[in-house]
Amino acid sequence: MEGPIVSIDVSNGNSHYMCFIKNNKRFGKVKKIDHDIEGFKRLLEDIQKLEAETNEKVCAVFEATGVYTKPLERFLSKNSIKTYIINPLESARKRKEEIHNKKTDKLDPISISKVYYDKEEMMELKKKDGTYNWLRKKNRLYEDQLNHLRKYKVTFQNQLSICFPGYLDLFKDGYSDIPMTILKKYPHPDLLKNKKAETVARYLEKNTCHTHKISLEYALKIIGFAKKTYPGCEKDDVEVEIFKILLDKVIETQRECEKTLNEMITVASTLEEYRYILSIDGIGPNLAARIIAEIGDIEEFKSREALVAYAGLDPHIYQSGDQDGKHLKISKKGNKYLRCLLFLAVGCSIRGAKDNPVNRFYQKKKQQSNPLNSKAAKTACTAKLLKIIYGICKTRPHMKGSLEYIINKNLKKLEKSNLFVVENHQKCVLHGKTQNFMN
Repeated sequence: MEGPIVSIDVSNGNSHYMCFIKNNKRFGKVKKIDHDIEGFKRLLEDIQKLEAETNEKVCAVFEATGVYTKPLERFLSKNSIKTYIINPLESARKRKEEIHNKKTDKLDPISISKVYYDKEEMMELKKKDGTYNWLRKKNRLYEDQLNHLRKYKVTFQNQLSICFPGYLDLFKDGYSDIPMTILKKYPHPDLLKNKKAETVARYLEKNTCHTHKISLEYALKIIGFAKKTYPGCEKDDVEVEIFKILLDKVIETQRECEKTLNEMITVASTLEEYRYILSIDGIGPNLAARIIAEIGDIEEFKSREALVAYAGLDPHIYQSGDQDGKHLKISKKGNKYLRCLLFLAVGCSIRGAKDNPVNRFYQKKKQQSNPLNSKAAKTACTAKLLKIIYGICKTRPHMKGSLEYIINKNLKKLEKSNLFVVENHQKCVLHGKTQNFMN
């Protein structure tokens, strides 16, 4: 790369920067600014001075440091300054090449500038498309909500083992509408065991979408269990009060997760690539929307190898003597959220239809002359799946006529994902079912 740049070492709330006319030719000294209006004004003034000196447009270069760069990115974008972001590992390697190998805030802009000038080509940081950017942020929120939900569930289950031991074992999904609705009103077996089944059934029917017949079956089952279980506290003890608070936390967080996910699915379904990704065995509306959120605009990737590297699924090259282990590990220097989603999708593909490309590839890796273990084979499949996604999204094949075909083909996926609720086997309601116990 060539031309004048401002090399910036970004920290939390402040930055050190230095201007360069060209490689190894500095323009002024290292300066420090705060990430406020006054600081960015000083930065812009120096950029304008450098442009006046060189009669060329100045580019900004800095390391990727997560959220710390966001104010700077916004400022540079608003002032139409080209921006390039480098991997911190690259500047670290440049520092190691130096004799003294020093790392200071004043020297870091020099290392960053050397990375820029040594590269033949770099991808300019551009303002992300609104839809993809929205999806990415929503998915990160969803991941955070899921983490909170997992923590709440651990505490909730511990408290449940005191107040209503063995309760969740009654259900295939202990966090679905029926078990949660019952606990909301009857958090202790003593509050339930003397109730009539009809009373409990009517309560379930009113507060869930289930019929009276199903509600009555569950009511009889739960009351029968309440009569024989022995809790570790009385119904009026403080443990029950604590349990009710934790229950509300779980229900509230579940509701937030469902809301965020349904919003993502609704927005993602407006994108053309959504229907292509949804057509892949093992991927439903949930994973399709979240995979798109993490990939972003697939047109930004010039090759499938670039996308694989972005996900950190490219081979980690390690060579020592006669050992060449370049295919034994992945680099993991990429989008960890995307890797996790692909791994989940691979698991679903393997458990699903046997005759699909991912499953065939998995069996091939398991049965080759030097067979891989299950985890290694699945990891290999994640890269394979990502290449398939890249291929179908780039070529955009005609999917037997229309979006309607894709929806019909994947109707069960849609229903399971809570995107649709089928009532009386006829009526479909978008955005998931309404669960009154969450209100």
